[in-house]
Amino acid sequence: MEEIIIPSFSGGKWDYEGFKNKEDLKNFVKPLFREPGYYNFNEISLLFNEQARNFNRDGFYSETPKNTKDYLKYWDDQKSKCRKGVIFRDDRETWYIPRDYYMWLNFLPIFDKEEQKFGFAKVRDGQYHMALYETLAELHYKHCSILKKRQFASSYYHAGKLINQLWFEEGVTLKIGANLKDYINEKGTWRFFNEYAAFLNEHTAWYRPMNPNKVLMWQQKIEVRKNNKKAEVGLKGTLQGMSFEKDATTGVGGPVKYFFHEEAGIAPKMDQTYGYMRPALKAGMVTTGMFIAAGSVGDLDQCDPLKELTLFPDRNDIYSVETNLIDDKGTIGRSGLFIPEQWSMLPYIDQYGNSQVEQALEALNEQFAKWKKELPPDQYQLRVSQNPRNIKEAFDYRTVSIFPQHLIQAQEIRIDNKDYPFEFVDLYKNEKGEIVAKGTDKLPISEFPFPKSSENKEGSIVVWERPLKDPEWGLYYASVDPVAVGKTSTSESLCSIYIYKNSVEVTTKTPDGFTSHVEEGKIVAAWCGRFDDINKTHERLLHLIEWYNAWTIVENNVYSFIQYMIEHKKQKYLVPKDQMVFLKDLASGANGYQEYGWRNMGRLFKDNLLGYAVEYLREELAVEEFNDGKIKKITYGVERIPDKMLLAEMKNYQEDLNVDRLVSFAALIAFVKIQQANKGYKKRHVENDNDKLQNSKKFSKLEVLPFNHIGRSTSHRSLFKNLR
Repeated sequence: MEEIIIPSFSGGKWDYEGFKNKEDLKNFVKPLFREPGYYNFNEISLLFNEQARNFNRDGFYSETPKNTKDYLKYWDDQKSKCRKGVIFRDDRETWYIPRDYYMWLNFLPIFDKEEQKFGFAKVRDGQYHMALYETLAELHYKHCSILKKRQFASSYYHAGKLINQLWFEEGVTLKIGANLKDYINEKGTWRFFNEYAAFLNEHTAWYRPMNPNKVLMWQQKIEVRKNNKKAEVGLKGTLQGMSFEKDATTGVGGPVKYFFHEEAGIAPKMDQTYGYMRPALKAGMVTTGMFIAAGSVGDLDQCDPLKELTLFPDRNDIYSVETNLIDDKGTIGRSGLFIPEQWSMLPYIDQYGNSQVEQALEALNEQFAKWKKELPPDQYQLRVSQNPRNIKEAFDYRTVSIFPQHLIQAQEIRIDNKDYPFEFVDLYKNEKGEIVAKGTDKLPISEFPFPKSSENKEGSIVVWERPLKDPEWGLYYASVDPVAVGKTSTSESLCSIYIYKNSVEVTTKTPDGFTSHVEEGKIVAAWCGRFDDINKTHERLLHLIEWYNAWTIVENNVYSFIQYMIEHKKQKYLVPKDQMVFLKDLASGANGYQEYGWRNMGRLFKDNLLGYAVEYLREELAVEEFNDGKIKKITYGVERIPDKMLLAEMKNYQEDLNVDRLVSFAALIAFVKIQQANKGYKKRHVENDNDKLQNSKKFSKLEVLPFNHIGRSTSHRSLFKNLR
C-alpha cells in the first residue's frame, strides 16, 4: 500500500511525516481524539487558519505573479494540505488537522453569525472534534452518526467536505439527501455549494467548471475541442442531491464515496435510506464509502432513526465513542458522536478556540432553572431538547404526559437490547381442526402513527410465549379493539388484540415442606393490523383466542366481530357484560350487542381506563437494597410490557390521537385487575419447580403480587421478599 505523506509543522519549520498505511495513520490519530475542553489549543492554533486570516487582511492568498514558480509552489502546497491534512506539533502537544477541516477553515467562507457578515469559520475545538471523529470513522471503515446542538455550522462543514472531494479527487461519486427537498436545494445546503464554488473559482488557482451545472446535479468537467473534436476534460466527479419525501430509497443506487444525510433529526425513514445505501458503500466485504448522518432533534416521531444510530452505534456499523453524556447522572456508555450545548458555546471559548466547558455548564444550568420557572412544562422541555447538555435531554418527551416517560424510555432500551425474545407467526387450522402456528417472514406493523398509505396493513402476530398445551380455562385473557371494515384508504384505524397470561400462585412441595410464590402475569402475544377482507381479520382474532383458550373482552362500538363470533357459535369466549365490573363506572351504552363487550364513549376511556394502564407501568414490583439499606434498584411494572409499539402509543399519547393498541391494553388491564380482586390467583401445585424457575424468561421472573400497589403507596418493600 502506498505510503501516506502528510505536511507537518514543528519547531517553527515545515516538513513532512510519513505513515506506512491507513492502519499506521489510524494508530497515530486515535490518541489525539479527546474531547472539547481538553485539546489544549495554544498560539499554534493561529496557524490552523493562517491562510484565511491572510486573505481577510490582504484580499488575496498569494502575492506572487500568476503562473510563476513561487505561485505554483504555493498552490501545490495548499492543495497537498487540503488533500492530506496537516500535523502541528509543539513541545507539549500534537494536533492533526483533517483535510476537510483545513480546507474549510482556510478556503471556504461562511456567513459568520458572530460578526453578521461573510467570513471564514473560526477555530473551534468542537468542530475540530467532529472532524477527527469522521476521520477515525473512515480509518476504521465505519459510518458516522452525529447528534448535535443547533447552530453548529454542520451543514456548512459537510458541504465543504463534499466540495473538497469534488475539487481534488478523480471520478468520485458524492451524494447528499434529506427528508424534504428544501433542506438541500437552492434554499438549503446547495446554496453553500454555490457560494463555495464561486469563491474557489475566483480566488484560488483551482478553477473547476461543472457540466451539468444545475441544482442537485453537478459533474466536474468541461467540454473542449482537441484536434477539431469535442472532448471532456476534468476530474469528472459527481455531486448529486436527492429528497426522500415520496420514497426513502430514491437515488441510493450505485457506488458512493460519501453520502451525507442532512437534517437527520427530522428524517423518520432514514433507517430505510441507510439500509438501502449501505451496499453502495461497499465492495464485497470491504467498506469503500461512508454514510454520514448529522442533525438536531426535531419532532419525536421523526427522530427515531437518528436515536437508533446514536444510542446503538455498534450494531449499526457506526463508529462509536465512549461518553459520559448519556444522561444527567454521568452514566458512561458508547454512542455515536454527540455535540452538547456546552461545547464551543459563546462566550465560553478562549482566544485559541478551546471550550470552557465548566463555565458554560454553570451558565446553562442557571438558564435552564430560569426557563423551568417561567415556561409551561412542554415549552421548557422543547427548549432543553434544542440546547441539550446530554443525549437524554435531546430525546426527552416534549409535552406533559400522563405516562411516565422515563420508565417508557428505559423499557424501550431493554427491548432494543433483546431482553424479550419473540417470534413472528401465522395461525391456521389443520385437517383435525387444531390451531397450528407457523413462522412467517412478514413483519409486524412498526409505524406510529400508522400512515393511511402504508402497504403493510396485515402485519404479523408477535408471540413472546406460546400457550401451554391444552391451556385450562381462565389462564389466559384477551382484549380486542376491532375495526368496522376491511379495505379502506380513508382510515388509519387498526384492529388490536393482546393475550395476557394470568398470574399464577405456585405451591412447591420440597423435602422441607411447602413454599409458594406468584408468577407475575404478562402479555404473551399481540397482533395489530387488518385485512382487506374483514372476515380474514375476524378469523385471525378467533385463531389467536382459540389457540390460547382465552376469555375475551371486546369493545362493542364496532359490533361486527361480536356478530362474527355469535354466527360461528364461539360466544363462549366472549366475556358477558355483567362480568365486567368496571362497566359500572364506564357504562356500556344503549346500542350494539349488549350482552357482550364494553362501549367506549365520551371521556370514559381517558378518565377511567387509562388510569389502570398508567398505574400498571408505575407499580413497584421489587426493590433491591444494598447492605446499608440504601436502594440499589427498583423494578417497575413497565418491565412486564414487551411490545415496543404499545410503548410508542403510550409515549405519544394525546387525547385526539388514534391509539388502537392502548385501547385494547387499558381495557385488558382494568379487567384483569377486577378479576384478580374477585377471584384471586390461578393455582398450580408442583413437586419441584426449581428447573422451571431457572429457565423462565426475564419478564417471567417478577414473582410478586400483581397490582398490589394500584391506588396506594408503593413504599412497602416487605412485599418483595420473593424476588430472585
